[in-house]
Amino acid sequence: MATKANLDVAERLDIVCRRGDTFELSLNFKDSEGENIALLTDGYDFFMQVRSIPRKGGEGDLIAGTLTRGEQSRGSDGATNIGFSFEDIDDDGNVTVKSSATMMSNFPPGVYVYDLQYTVNSRTTTVLKGSFSVNDDISA
Repeated sequence: MATKANLDVAERLDIVCRRGDTFELSLNFKDSEGENIALLTDGYDFFMQVRSIPRKGGEGDLIAGTLTRGEQSRGSDGATNIGFSFEDIDDDGNVTVKSSATMMSNFPPGVYVYDLQYTVNSRTTTVLKGSFSVNDDISA
């Protein structure tokens, strides 16, 4: 009889980017048999959040991210969006995570944690997690 079931399928991918630069991360999803997943036809929704490193027993503050389909978090001023869009979704398993240079210029430099999830058929799965480092940019 099994003594352990690990349902955490999230892969670790640490990300380093630069404040004020365009952010683009292309991903390809395959099923357990190595076949591309029909993301568009099957109606996959993607979400990504970046948070401060949580203190013991707590949750980190939301720094940037996608809250619900099409809704992005607000920056420290409470008005500026700081988040990600999911574009170029197709039936060959491809999706691109994007954030414009303008949006990334509102991202405070630092080291954070993030996760990327998808939802399909009322089922949510975290697929990527790791550190999210934003290097400062000296040019305007």
